Amino acid sequence: MKTKHTFILLLILSTIPFVLNAQGKIAGKVIDKSTGEPIVGANIIIEGTNLGAASDIEGEYVIVRVPSGRYNVAASYIGYQKVITQNVQVLNDLTTRLDFELTPSDVKISEDIVVVAQAPLVKKDLTATEARVTSEEIRQLPLQDLNSLITLQAGVNRDAGGGIHIRGGRSSEISYLINGISITDDFSRSQALQVETESVQELQVISGTFNAEYGNAMSGVVNIITKTGGSKFQSNFEVWTGDYLSDHTDVFWNVDDFNPSANFNLQASAGGPLFNDDVHYFFAARRYYDGGYIYGRNIYSPQGRYKFENGQLVENTGDSSYVSMNSSDRWSGQASFSWQMFDNLKLKIDAFGSSEENRFYDHVYRLNPYGTMGGKSAGYTFFANLTHLIYQNTFQEFTVAYKYNDYKSRLYEDPFDPRYVHPDSLNVPGYHFLRAGTNLNRFQRNTRSVILKWDFTSQIDKINLVKFGVEYQTDKVFYENINLIPAVDENGQQLQPFVPAIQTIDSPQHDRFERTPDKFSAYIQDKIEFESLIINIGLRFDLFNPNGRIPVDPSDPNIFNPFKLEHIYKDANNDGKIGLDEQTESNKFTLEEKEKFWYRETTVKTQLSPRLGIAYPITDKGIIRFSYGIFQQIPEYGQLYIGDQYKLTSAQGIQGPFGNPDLKPQRTTIYELGLQQQFFEDFAIDITAFYRDIRDWISSSQPIPTFLAGISYSKRINRDFANVRGITLAVNKRFANNYSFGVDYTFQIAEGTNSSPDQEFFSQLNGAEPTKILTPLDWDQTHTLNANVYIGGETWGASIISSLHTGQPYTPTFIAGAYTGRNVLAGLANNSRRKPLIARVDLEVRKNIKILDSDVQFFVKVFNLFDAKNPVLVFGDTGKPDFTIEQLQVRDYDPDWFVYPNFYSEPRSVYVGTKISL
Repeated sequence: MKTKHTFILLLILSTIPFVLNAQGKIAGKVIDKSTGEPIVGANIIIEGTNLGAASDIEGEYVIVRVPSGRYNVAASYIGYQKVITQNVQVLNDLTTRLDFELTPSDVKISEDIVVVAQAPLVKKDLTATEARVTSEEIRQLPLQDLNSLITLQAGVNRDAGGGIHIRGGRSSEISYLINGISITDDFSRSQALQVETESVQELQVISGTFNAEYGNAMSGVVNIITKTGGSKFQSNFEVWTGDYLSDHTDVFWNVDDFNPSANFNLQASAGGPLFNDDVHYFFAARRYYDGGYIYGRNIYSPQGRYKFENGQLVENTGDSSYVSMNSSDRWSGQASFSWQMFDNLKLKIDAFGSSEENRFYDHVYRLNPYGTMGGKSAGYTFFANLTHLIYQNTFQEFTVAYKYNDYKSRLYEDPFDPRYVHPDSLNVPGYHFLRAGTNLNRFQRNTRSVILKWDFTSQIDKINLVKFGVEYQTDKVFYENINLIPAVDENGQQLQPFVPAIQTIDSPQHDRFERTPDKFSAYIQDKIEFESLIINIGLRFDLFNPNGRIPVDPSDPNIFNPFKLEHIYKDANNDGKIGLDEQTESNKFTLEEKEKFWYRETTVKTQLSPRLGIAYPITDKGIIRFSYGIFQQIPEYGQLYIGDQYKLTSAQGIQGPFGNPDLKPQRTTIYELGLQQQFFEDFAIDITAFYRDIRDWISSSQPIPTFLAGISYSKRINRDFANVRGITLAVNKRFANNYSFGVDYTFQIAEGTNSSPDQEFFSQLNGAEPTKILTPLDWDQTHTLNANVYIGGETWGASIISSLHTGQPYTPTFIAGAYTGRNVLAGLANNSRRKPLIARVDLEVRKNIKILDSDVQFFVKVFNLFDAKNPVLVFGDTGKPDFTIEQLQVRDYDPDWFVYPNFYSEPRSVYVGTKISL
């Protein structure tokens, strides 16, 4: 193992970490303008690069490995006037068609013919649904981060907790990439680090089927193509500041106290050539602070309402100040270098990182806000890509990456901090805020990943672009979860005053483990481009080794606290029974001895995934497309490993759910049919119908009986299933005549047996039968309408983003008894009612002026322009966010207990700022 890790470390240091460059292709034909005949041997050059090609006997040419961006492309031939086409847009994985007509010239003409290209509205080689947003379009939108841009795309929505869902799948089904390389946190399947909008050259959101080179995702792929330095120096500095501005003080305490500097953003970027035009660099950095909009009041001290001071008991109250309970503070950055070492060899090195500190609202702590904790996350990744051009249209890429992400949550750094108080302080009557108490949980996890990858790409002829490759990833997962308990003396009596203690890892109050899973994948794909037919076909192979263990005897799974005598004591006389004389302390198995017979190894999981996409041009401005694919995904590591030690206690009832490292991959089959059509000069429409069949979703098993009667447990299994069907409609107008707009509508039905892996377990605790029918998923959103409009000129602009969608489902409940609380009555189906409709509008207005050699922009951004009071959660008995029947039936409750600010999305916020560009 040491040799293996040493080799990996040396490889990282020798090539420096990795990234697969985001690349497209330019292809076309060069003809004589006067005769229409092909020109053989014409030179086509992408200016500012070393990329180019010569036309063949039919006048055709192909240029591969072109990084995403905009370029000037020149075509020339002896005896013809040179033609330069400007502003040619190249997108990742797509072909840009660019034809040239050269004019014969007997006399040398000093001036070149210059043509300005327009990006085609219909991408004829697009065989599946995807959205692409370029850096120019991003600059025109009122955005705070990339997630708000992702959710603007058709088929994408958020749940009540802010999780992103693509086409009805769970939020864990999305793969996040930077330049084609995963930045997904495999423990939770969330984004491991933040990439800011200033770093983005192109955002690619694939919500339909995707090519075989992309794996370990079932709903969609978010590929962030980042900027690299160009041949000219460019820099930007941006600052803005503001606060939440709302009249909804009945829900959001202190929100009317407007502080212009409460929330702020500082970011800068710079890029260009370094030393010479063979080396380029790009840097970006951001500090973003959001003071939050949900406040508590510091009425009570976490350490109690009274304290001893100079031998006397005195009050220990708070200062009644308002305290933000959902603030965030983020730092992020990027550094990139590219070096054209030789004509056929290029090295690119990238580093990304972010750290964020958050507070999370906990309703019961609203008058004791310093008693609960937040979270701290950090993530960074380094990667390097070495591109070797074998011959003109064939190249290979060697890549290596290191990825790390860490998350921790604790109230105080020191687990024995004297400010921790006894857990009895957390005992309060129902419907009351805490008067004292500290959160005694301490949590930390991190994942270290090393990724090795090789890709080979060849335009083997005018029709076939073949690509294949392999990838290996090894992870090291660390997890620790501690619940502090009262320390005791040698007699088992709790120490006074309270002293926190940490139990050993054989206790359910202390989980700690390290796991080292491995992944391997290989793929092959071919992009076949005929004049009237484009086919993407591919096959992917995935292998996953969880390197885990599962108990041999499921009726006695806890190695630390066995139930069976033969698992506690040795059979000293080999009679197959454990007698009373053998039940002695000295005859017990040690932990090491039990491990030899307690577990069996998990199996290696393999899978094949075919992919097919077809685009058929019906006119020069329209195509019909069809795609099909099987997509499989390894369960998030949290489902595999948390609780995989099965620390059962002697308590009666169902315990768990426990992790299962032998879970199978989840899978989905996707079918899609779509139409793209351009009409008039600047308008295009995209209509897509899709269907997803989802199997082997992670769920919780039925109770597994143990050796002791009355004690059972549940573990993770592949059981749940779902299906999603829908239609998306998008209409776009590109920028012309000082305006552009985009409108998309999604109709979608997302149904499944359970929305989360835990849902089945909690149903069992309530005595429910196993779920066998499909009901709407928690994030099911039947109708979604998004729109964006940009109006502007050379020195001014205004943009609006608006969204309107029907409410997501909730499960209705009835209240039984005046003071006994809430009970779910049999016969009420899960998610059979709908929350209210939600609408939101964001606005940005900007003005540019020229100061010396700098472009200076002043802007105002307003999010939730009309201060809509949008409910994301409701009370089950009324379907409203601001009223429950319990208010009428409960006699004793704290004022404002039934006012839940987290039932609403954020109120209006206003920001002003400036951006300076050189």
